Amino acid sequence: MTGKGALAEGPLLIGVGTEHRHDDSCGLEVARRLRARSHGRFRVVEAIGESTALLDLWEGEARVVVVDAARSGALAGTHRAVEVVADVASPSASISTHGFSIAEAIALGRVLGRMPARLTLHTLEAADVSMGDGLSAPVAAAADRLVDLLEHELGRAPTPGGARHA
Repeated sequence: MTGKGALAEGPLLIGVGTEHRHDDSCGLEVARRLRARSHGRFRVVEAIGESTALLDLWEGEARVVVVDAARSGALAGTHRAVEVVADVASPSASISTHGFSIAEAIALGRVLGRMPARLTLHTLEAADVSMGDGLSAPVAAAADRLVDLLEHELGRAPTPGGARHA
């Protein structure tokens, strides 16, 4: 599924992750929970696999929020939010848990002119990315908080006609 041609309008949330790798699936979990809460105010897609798929998902979008796991050495469950600005260096390539990082997708998107107008990257520090299901306790708690935060943030986005959802 791509971000283009979706029935709902508004911001696009992309949950990134790898199924059955514990905390590496946190972006997918956040996306799935937010999809159930979107009520047409924002769109939700999942990106499973390589980060290069993000270029197709976010190209031409006005506002995109990406959620993914990170491995930077911070405490498990640490949440970071980065506004990606066109003329500012990409976030560190070391933060992704994927082979081709989101930072590299951002850099490639810039070179190819395939970036959204506004991009926010949210990461949750992973504790366990081994094979298996379920999030670790600190990442699960952080995911709960992030779902609430993003539901509020994305739900307040302008809708067609200029109205705002509370």
